[in-house]
This record gives sequence, structure tokens and C-alpha cells, in this order.
Amino acid sequence: MEGSGFSLRALPHPEFSGWRVCAFAALTQAVAIGFTLGAVGLFAVPMAEDLGATATQFNLAVSIFSLVMNLSMPAIGRFLDRGSIRAVMTTGAAVLSASLLLMSRATQLWQVGLLFGVGCSIGMTMLGPIASSTAMASWFDRFRGRALGIANAGAPAGPVVIVPIAAYAIASVGWRSTLLGFAVLSLIVALPAIRFGLIDHPSAVGQFPDGDEPPERTAEGGPDVSAAGAAMWDARGIVRCRDFWLLALAVAPFGAQGIVLGANAIPFLLHQGATVQAASFAPIPMSIGAITGPLVLGSLADRIHPRLLFMALCVTICLAFAGLMSGPGYAASLALFAVCGVVGGSMMPIYGALVGRLFGVSAFGQVMGLAALVGVPVIFLAPVLFGYAFDYSGSYALGLAGLIASLLVSTGLFSFLGSGEARRSAAPEAAAPS
Repeated sequence: MEGSGFSLRALPHPEFSGWRVCAFAALTQAVAIGFTLGAVGLFAVPMAEDLGATATQFNLAVSIFSLVMNLSMPAIGRFLDRGSIRAVMTTGAAVLSASLLLMSRATQLWQVGLLFGVGCSIGMTMLGPIASSTAMASWFDRFRGRALGIANAGAPAGPVVIVPIAAYAIASVGWRSTLLGFAVLSLIVALPAIRFGLIDHPSAVGQFPDGDEPPERTAEGGPDVSAAGAAMWDARGIVRCRDFWLLALAVAPFGAQGIVLGANAIPFLLHQGATVQAASFAPIPMSIGAITGPLVLGSLADRIHPRLLFMALCVTICLAFAGLMSGPGYAASLALFAVCGVVGGSMMPIYGALVGRLFGVSAFGQVMGLAALVGVPVIFLAPVLFGYAFDYSGSYALGLAGLIASLLVSTGLFSFLGSGEARRSAAPEAAAPS
């Protein structure tokens, strides 16, 4: 089986706990995303009827959610690198549950905006992808891409399960009782998963990344730790690094296109003449693609440089957007949405593998957090500009062309990234204060 790139001899020890941690990390991502961004669209109509929310106000809450998420990620990433991942995730589950509970009792729009845009956003960020990805970076080295792919498949899988149940619940008992159920379930599912499934580091249970044997000792008697594992980046060293800026600026359009497409897939089909019932199926192929992509491409990131995979993703989604610009039929549009789902879902595992290769494990959370801060303007403005392009032209073609242009810029930035191999050994010097 060597030719396939998969070797039984490369598998970790059967008692290795990393894959159990990986499975529970996927579960926490399903909770974090499923009860927030995955299901938020279901509450637009009932909240409009009950609290008088307009579409603009509702989408503003979503924009605030994204803004707070990105602004909070540097601090949360620092806590994840230097503290307990389990403690951060437990706090996130509590904050998310409390915010959902208070939302179910809200009587004013500003209360909903504050609780969702700030409370749910911080809770989701502490519980969701950045936390579980940091855990995967600690537990895996050679299998990091595969592990990140499995863990991040939980994010799109959560809405696939939660949204249909939530839609039925809203119709049956109303949006307030449904949010109350969200608050209870988020604790019932997340807390046991964190308590019994998440372990901060392999060393906490006497294990090593990938389930490998203990490293050989040097002549001095100390463990022979790789340069990547020993690299200690600080925030000043990170922001001085050329590759950090290339990476942060290149990744930002990826996050933006996912938010834009998720919010506009159904309106796009309606604009093409689909019925409301037919257009409501738009998230399904995207979710299926977003689940499949990380599982396949995450493993590839262990064998192919993530920079090259990112460039391939850029080209692929540009072709998909070009196809949507042509005004395809309903079935072709769904197929292109599936392609977009594969690309969008594959972002986090490949991104995590690239961060690990460039900066090592010790600064994983900080790098992702600081990169999110750099991407704030792009993430916040992209939906607004996309909507303005439609209002201006009466077509989605102009907005899609803008997304293509931004992703082509990303392709160029990725091409200038270093391989990361030499930087691993140079990281402590690069990060040292001047």
C-alpha cells in the first residue's frame, strides 16, 4: 500500500489517545457551529414577526458575530497556547449556553444583537474550530492534516443534523423554546465531550504526537526534540514574519467567500427563478461537500505541501464562481455549490497544516488568532460589498467577479510563501525580542 501514500507501518500505536481526542473535537465543533451560524437563518422570519426585525438588522447581527469572533481570536489563541485547552472550551460552552438561554427571554432587538453578536460569538470561538484545531496540532505531526480534516468535518456536520430538527421545533413550539433547547443541549453534549474526550497534550497521559515512541535522548541526556516542537514564537516575532502577513492576507478572502456564499446561496437560486421550496435545498450540497472535503483533502495535506493545496483550492473555487456567473440551471447550480462546499470545508484542515508547518505547535493558536485580526476588514466588508454589487447591477455576476479577483490575489500570495522547513529551525531567533 506504499504507492497510495498510506502505510500500515506508519499507523500510530493502537492505544494512542489522539484519535479519540479527534473524534470528540469534531463533536464540539458540531455543537459550536450547529447551534450558532448553522441554524441562525431559521430564526430570521419568527424574530421578524415577534420583535419586528428587518432583514438588514438581522444580517447586521451576523456581521457583528463575525467581527467579534475575529477580534477575540488573538486573545483566545494566546490562552489556548499557554493555558488549558479544556478550560477554554469548557468556558466557551458555558458562555454559549448562557447566551442562548438569555436570547430565549429577549424582548428587544438590541438584546438579541448583543447576546448573539457578542455572547454566542465568543462562546463559539472558545468552543469551536480554533480550540479543537489547536488540540489537533498538539496531538499530531505526521498525521496533522488528516486529524484536522476529521475534526473540522464536525463543523458542517452539526448543521446537517441540527437544522432539520430545529426547523421542526420552531414550527411546533416556537423560536424561544427552541433556543432554550439549544442552551440545554449545548451543555449536555459539549461538557461530557470536553471532560471525557479532550486532553490538552499527549504528555498529559504519557504519550507523544502521532502515537510515536519516546524520542531518543541526546548525548547530554535530554530528549531530542525537533526544532519545530521547540520553536517559541511570541506575538512580536510573528508579526515581524513575512510569511505571517502573506498567510493572513491570503486566507482572509477564503473566510469571506464562505460567509458571502452561505448568506446568498438561497437568494441566488430565487433570482434564477427557483421556487422557495427548491431554493431551500441550497445548503444541502454545500454541507455534503464541506463534510467530504476535509476528510479527503486533510489527508492530502500530510503528503502535499499545504501551500500548493491552497493554490489549487483558489483556482477551483474561481472556476466554480465563474460557472455561477454564467447563470446555470438549477441542477448545475447545486453541483457548483457542492464544489464550493468542498473548497470551503477544506480550508481549516489545510490552513492548520500550513500554520503548523510554518510556525510549529507552540504558537499555533496565536498565529491563527492574529491572522483572524488581520482579516477583520475583509470578513466584515465582503458581505456588504457583495450586497451593494447586486443592488447596483441587479445581478450576482459583479459580486462573483469581485470574489474571483480577491481569490486570484490569494493565489499569488500563497505562491510567495516559504516552505517552512528552514523557518522551523530559525523560529526562536526570529521570535526573540530585539
